[in-house]
Amino acid sequence: MSEAAELTTRRVALIKLTARIVLAGSSVIFVALAGYKLARRWESGKVTLNWAWLLAAGLPIALGTVILAVGWKWIMERMVGHKVPLRPALTLHFESQMARYTPGKVGMPLVRMAGAAELGVPAAVAGYSVLTESISMVAVGGIVGFALLVTTSGGAGGVMAVLGRLGLLGLLAFVLVGVALVFVDRRRLPAIVVRLMKAEGAGPLVPRRGPIAHALYWLTWAIHGYLAARAVGISSAHAVYGAGFYVLAPIAGILALATPSGIGVREAVLSVGLAPVVGPAPAVATAIVSRAVSLIVDCMVWAYGRLVLR
Repeated sequence: MSEAAELTTRRVALIKLTARIVLAGSSVIFVALAGYKLARRWESGKVTLNWAWLLAAGLPIALGTVILAVGWKWIMERMVGHKVPLRPALTLHFESQMARYTPGKVGMPLVRMAGAAELGVPAAVAGYSVLTESISMVAVGGIVGFALLVTTSGGAGGVMAVLGRLGLLGLLAFVLVGVALVFVDRRRLPAIVVRLMKAEGAGPLVPRRGPIAHALYWLTWAIHGYLAARAVGISSAHAVYGAGFYVLAPIAGILALATPSGIGVREAVLSVGLAPVVGPAPAVATAIVSRAVSLIVDCMVWAYGRLVLR
């Protein structure tokens, strides 16, 4: 390896390490502050659980897992330049989603690399597809989440007022990243980005139908959030209001690399976002219900992929 290539590799490794440390530290601080704020505002009360709404809450995200897997198949086809078989791609993606629950989410690229041969793609490309997919998911999810906060009734304006300029800057960043992924040729990206994402070849990193799949995926999470809120007795109007938080909270979980599947961070974002409208107890209950339902759905989809698709 040349001296220049070795220096670039060291820089990439340093960037990854720094990002992990910063995101991990920020996650711990945020969860601690969220817990403190909720504890100060806590009002004891009984939260009722409606099992019909609870069962219904699992259906949208079950559909969402299939949509997300198809979107990943499209991204892989763009990365390698040829078609990828559907059933093995779905199965491999379902299995890698279960690997989110490993510390640092390191299991996701390893699972995809292990199954790359079934798809006829290089193992390294399958592993780095996690990064490409995640960036597209976060960018599209940020747009969808903010759009839902602005358009839903019942105090979304107050939320945006709290977010202020920081929220607008975040929305602008999501839009710019989304546009770059879909319309900018990878050869025009900075060299360090190309090395980090293994973005060899030409053309945009993500096909135009990729963000469409991710937008549909996040909308299934918004529907899931409404149903989960109804399951703990939150009124229909307030359940609609919180739809944007059911998109932004999982995004925060994706960015929290240190925690398996964003456990703790996702619940903190959701609880803090919903608490001003529904109260601390229903907000925390909704976050717990959402986590439990999503975990069960992940296990069922994984089992379906292993037992049926294979």
